Amino acid sequence: MRRIFLAIKDNLTPNLAKALIPISNIEDQASKVKKAQRNMIDHEALLAKKNSNKQEAKELAQLIDNLKNSSSKIEPELNQLRIKCAELEKELESVKATIERHESNLTQIPNAIKQKKQEMLTKVKEGKAIRSSLESIPGSAEEDKQQIAKLDAIRLKALRAIHDALNL
Repeated sequence: MRRIFLAIKDNLTPNLAKALIPISNIEDQASKVKKAQRNMIDHEALLAKKNSNKQEAKELAQLIDNLKNSSSKIEPELNQLRIKCAELEKELESVKATIERHESNLTQIPNAIKQKKQEMLTKVKEGKAIRSSLESIPGSAEEDKQQIAKLDAIRLKALRAIHDALNL
């Protein structure tokens, strides 16, 4: 542009030449303008990055504070869970012991049944022996009671007679 201006400058009116001089210098300024535009773009990008970093830093600081606060909230709950865990472990041990007792009892049932059957067989044999012994005793229990009652009556009668004889 400047070359064109210099080529036609002598053919221009002084006022027009004066007005076109700044325009002829535009080309010289183009690189400076491009550099200024790049600088502005870089400046805006860096400011945006700075603001973004600042916002992210605030969010991270808030997150750190939240994490610190959550620690104080989590610890009591964690302690309660540990206590509950210990209680459940005790209960589990108790349940395991009960299971072992029941399992032991279950294993002993067949032997206990066998032993009780033996005892029952012994009782049946004793019952048969008693019945056999009862059959060998003559008379019935009722007859024996009557016999004893008669004897007691005779004895009482004799005792009264002696008593009366002595009191004469």
